[in-house]
Amino acid sequence: MSNRAPVIYSTQIKPEWLDYNNHMNVAYYVLIFDLAGTELVSQLGLSVEVTKATDISWMVLENHITYNAEVVLDQPVEVRLQLLDHDEKRLHLYFELYAKNSDGTEYLSSTLEQMAMCVDLKARRGCAFPAEIAANIQQVADRQAQLAMPENIGRKIGIRKK
Repeated sequence: MSNRAPVIYSTQIKPEWLDYNNHMNVAYYVLIFDLAGTELVSQLGLSVEVTKATDISWMVLENHITYNAEVVLDQPVEVRLQLLDHDEKRLHLYFELYAKNSDGTEYLSSTLEQMAMCVDLKARRGCAFPAEIAANIQQVADRQAQLAMPENIGRKIGIRKK
């Protein structure tokens, strides 16, 4: 068993994602993490098609993002996802965005800690995950049970005083 969370999403940095500093703009990091989250819930059984048929979906409650190192045009990246915790209607998730260098090495570019919730779109309120999806979430939790808790979970933003 690997001591790293599994890759949930991969892509390459697109020209329209660059800013005037000639690296990826901060907004597109969130887009990549959102695409990875969409892939996760789809794999759990809560795809767009299921949402359209049932009016059950997911929404993000909170994000904490770090920008560790820049990524540039055409650079391949992959997102690793760890399920930190869950209950009947919430997921505590941790994403890591790794950028690939041309020599095959990689580096941690960004992280995202997220709280997401299952929602009933008719009521516009949180609800329990359907039983089949809850079972799939538990399977992910069981597979990832031996992964270490990431060091920067629950970070607080502020200026460190000397």
